[in-house]
Amino acid sequence: MNRIKGSIFFSVFAAMLGLMLIAPIMPPLIRELGMRESHSGLIISLGSIAMALMAPVWGRISDMKGRKPVILIGFIGMAISCTLFAVTLYGGLNQWITGGLLLTLLIVIRSLIGMFIPAVLSSAQAYMGDVTEGEERSGGMAIISAANGLGLVFGPAIAGAFTIIGLLWPLYFGIVIAIAAYMIALWFIPAAKPVIQEKPTKVSPFQRGLGVYLAAGLVTMAGIMTLQVIGGFYFQDQLALSPAATARMVSFGLMFSGAAMLIMQLIQMKWLKWQPVRMILMGSLFLLASMLLFLVYNQLFVYYLSFFLFGIGSGLMMPGFMAGASLAVSKEQQGGAAGLVAAVQGISAVVTPILTTTLYQVDKHFPFMLVAVLVAIMSFILWGSKNNSSRTTAKSVSL
Repeated sequence: MNRIKGSIFFSVFAAMLGLMLIAPIMPPLIRELGMRESHSGLIISLGSIAMALMAPVWGRISDMKGRKPVILIGFIGMAISCTLFAVTLYGGLNQWITGGLLLTLLIVIRSLIGMFIPAVLSSAQAYMGDVTEGEERSGGMAIISAANGLGLVFGPAIAGAFTIIGLLWPLYFGIVIAIAAYMIALWFIPAAKPVIQEKPTKVSPFQRGLGVYLAAGLVTMAGIMTLQVIGGFYFQDQLALSPAATARMVSFGLMFSGAAMLIMQLIQMKWLKWQPVRMILMGSLFLLASMLLFLVYNQLFVYYLSFFLFGIGSGLMMPGFMAGASLAVSKEQQGGAAGLVAAVQGISAVVTPILTTTLYQVDKHFPFMLVAVLVAIMSFILWGSKNNSSRTTAKSVSL
């Protein structure tokens, strides 16, 4: 079991790492290619749309064909598409490909990357749902969440380190990590029979008990994306930092968040073992506290503390909504539910950057205020649904 969980952890980590290696290198590459800044947003956003659309599809395929084959297909596609992306960028830098053809190729290939990565994410989460039951499910999803969080944090850091050698080197590393992850999945993840032998029952995001966890996932990922997209601008404006100092400050802050996330998830797995609703509600308190500190105070130490609290909150909320979504559906629908969870990540990656940057131009505090309001509303709805469920259960028992 530990071998399976370790292999699933590395698979999710490698997929998220491959995804996050691209974002930091796009702005300088776009300028080197003589393209406009808006082209970078177009390339990344369309790739995220492909991720949101394909995640539920891969989840359903894994229900019918098995989790391991879909994970392997995901890594093969990830390696090939990253190779094509690197070759296209190399051709553009050397003026072999230019103009509209270059932009079209970059959009298409980035969309391919967005298509294949959720094959790993949704199938790995569904596999974890297959091998865990009841209270153990929350701990299993904490492993998935930890891998997600580490990929989100270390992807940009590793990309930054490789750019010292050259702008395309993070992509070369992404190709290598995809191949390594493929080999590990091939050797260490046991093959399992498909969960169902016929066309699966379609999972609706609005079906009873599932929608509220998907909403919690959307809010959680919106908070994470807001900090990544707006954080640099906000802290530079608030503290009057130089670009280099801003980069260092945000890097340290994200490291604190990543460390807090990992620590919280280890505590959850080993000792707390809270159920999904409690994890989300407790995590939302930490997330709200971090947003309020970001808004009220203007000191570097307080900002670092806010990053740490944010990591604790997201470290509870991510496995909470993943486990909740998994427990809300039947065994035959694990792949579909996992696909919807991965789709939520893709939707957040499309909507949040556009929305928060627009709000930031109106007032620099608005993005953080929006996250705080969304977290509060989501917590209130979740608390209400929990109380309604408890009353329904009590009534049925009395009858």
